[in-house]
This record gives sequence, structure tokens and C-alpha cells, in this order.
Amino acid sequence: MPLVNIKLAKPALSKEQKAELIADVTHLLSTKYNKNKERVVVVIEDVENYDIGFGGESVEQIKAKAAK
Repeated sequence: MPLVNIKLAKPALSKEQKAELIADVTHLLSTKYNKNKERVVVVIEDVENYDIGFGGESVEQIKAKAAK
């Protein structure tokens, strides 16, 4: 049973875009890797910009600096 965990930095995708992403990933695993689509699990997590860091700074801090 494939379990796919996708983490997306906010701004989040719409519900419709997430549904399409789930369908696309499921289709890929089913057709290319011969996985049973009924057993493919896709989890999407939205991650806040302050929870992601590069070079010791959060994305929120980096964006704030760039906006100045």
C-alpha cells in the first residue's frame, strides 16, 4: 500500500486543486508503477511559512526582509 505524504508551503492550494493533485498522484502510481489505486493513500499537509527555514531563518522572516 503506497502512502504518499505531500507537504505544501502556504498559501495553500484550493480544495479543487488538492483533489486534482490526489487524483494525479494516484493515477501515476497506478499506471506507471502498477499499484492498485484503491490502496493508494495520499495525505496533503499545509505548512506555515514560519515552520520552514533556510539558512537559519524562517521563510516568514525571509519574505519580510524581501518586502522591505
